[in-house]
Amino acid sequence: MKKNFFYLLLAFVTLNVINAKAQVYVAKVSKDSVSILTSRLEALKASQKIQELKIDEAKEEAEVEKLRVKLLEANDKAKDAADKSNKTTQKLDGGTVDAKEMEKLAKKAKNALEDSQKALDRYNKQIGVVEKIRVDIQTEERKAGYKKPAIVFVH
Repeated sequence: MKKNFFYLLLAFVTLNVINAKAQVYVAKVSKDSVSILTSRLEALKASQKIQELKIDEAKEEAEVEKLRVKLLEANDKAKDAADKSNKTTQKLDGGTVDAKEMEKLAKKAKNALEDSQKALDRYNKQIGVVEKIRVDIQTEERKAGYKKPAIVFVH
């Protein structure tokens, strides 16, 4: 009897040891919830990229405003130089002509016009940069619209 009891006890202990070693890890996150979390992460990344582009757009628009002010100043200088040159030309219609004075005024008007043209070119280029960023924002928003995660709440 003792021998049978010993074998029975040995079998019981062996089964428990085997049972303890054969434990299997059971994930608390299902495959469905992993895909939901992944899609949510992708949506967040897309949203972050859109926000970064909007920040860039705001910076570039601030630069456009600075260039607009410079353009207005350059246009005013060009207009003043042209008016001054025109007034001097009208004064000299009936009188003697000072070639050096006329040459100086013409050169000032020409330089002011060139500066105004350069300011206009920089302004237009900056507007192009802002428009490109806006197109990028619209593209990213369309992409993000397709990545909306399908959230399912399981109770």
